[in-house]
Amino acid sequence: MTRHIYIIVMLMIAALLTGCGNEDEFVIHCEIKGLGDKGVEMVYFNRGLQRVAFHPNDGKVTLRGSSAELTPVEVFTLDNRLLFTCVAKNGEELEVKLDPSKSGEIKMKGNEASEQYARFLNENAVKLAKTRDVAAINALISEEVKAHPDRISSALILMTLYRAPGYEMQADSLIHTLAPEARPSALLKSFSALVGEQVSTSARGDVRAMTFHTGRDTVSGRDTIVRFMPSFQSYGLLVFTGERKSDTITNRLKELVKDYHKRRLAVMELSLQPDSSTWRYTIRPDSAKWSQAWVPGGNAASQIRNLSIPATPFFLVTDSMGKQIYRGRSIAAAVDTLRTRLKRYEKTDSAEVTADSVSQRPVPVEQEKLTLDTTRRPQRGLKPGAPLKARK
Repeated sequence: MTRHIYIIVMLMIAALLTGCGNEDEFVIHCEIKGLGDKGVEMVYFNRGLQRVAFHPNDGKVTLRGSSAELTPVEVFTLDNRLLFTCVAKNGEELEVKLDPSKSGEIKMKGNEASEQYARFLNENAVKLAKTRDVAAINALISEEVKAHPDRISSALILMTLYRAPGYEMQADSLIHTLAPEARPSALLKSFSALVGEQVSTSARGDVRAMTFHTGRDTVSGRDTIVRFMPSFQSYGLLVFTGERKSDTITNRLKELVKDYHKRRLAVMELSLQPDSSTWRYTIRPDSAKWSQAWVPGGNAASQIRNLSIPATPFFLVTDSMGKQIYRGRSIAAAVDTLRTRLKRYEKTDSAEVTADSVSQRPVPVEQEKLTLDTTRRPQRGLKPGAPLKARK
């Protein structure tokens, strides 16, 4: 009898431990609408990046991982489409329900940070869906972080949703807005490193003179060398492009080079594409009147490595001393910066208009009055009104 009671007690304890989760792992029970039997991959960090594949049954799957510290967990389809993000650590058991076809349609249970994160996605689904409005999305996230600096969910929102390229200074400020307990090292380590690289003295330092050897030109058959010299003009615009370049960028550059003299503005477009043949094909329809070059090695090339170009397209505006005036991903912001500073140097139909320009310019009204004075002194020996005699 005693033995039967012992066995029953042990079975109850085992069932209790199974229900509460194992202290050596975390468990995530998922119910994903429309997933069917398609495989998923869970990615998290535990002494290195961990990738584990799972096979759902009718959209339901139980994910298991191990991390003693709180870690971000991302779940993808096998074709690399992100399904959801949460945080977890050993001993925790989460429940996740979502409909990938509907933005913000997600519910999480199991820990406070993941629940608050899912709630933020639900409440701001419409705003977050406007992916092109980077400034608005970043402003929304900034507001959330500043309102709740003591929440781990704020760190997760910042890490996963904030568009840092071009907004690195603001991102760095938001990281330090978070309370120390709200930003575990495992959670923000990679994001902090990326932002820190972009706000470093090296990345934001002066732009030096650069020379690019672009290889043999297919038209002339000669090697092409282009140079960027900040001191040769008032301002410079460096445009870093990748495999895709929108027509908006090309049109904006055409307007700039048309409106300003070369000694006022130099524009150089640098392609970070993997090979030169693709680059030559993509620039063929540009009809560019600005310098274009291909950079072997991409953003790791020796000429631009110190600038830490994070993504493409990317824009740098420099003055004649090489100081960076604008650094970011917005062509509109770069052009506005230049037009504000070059406003008085804009070309007219005939010449550049500027107070200190040595080029031809309209004569001031006061000077015109003095120059065109029609009053004449009579020549010596002649009476006023007398006709002039022709010289022999």
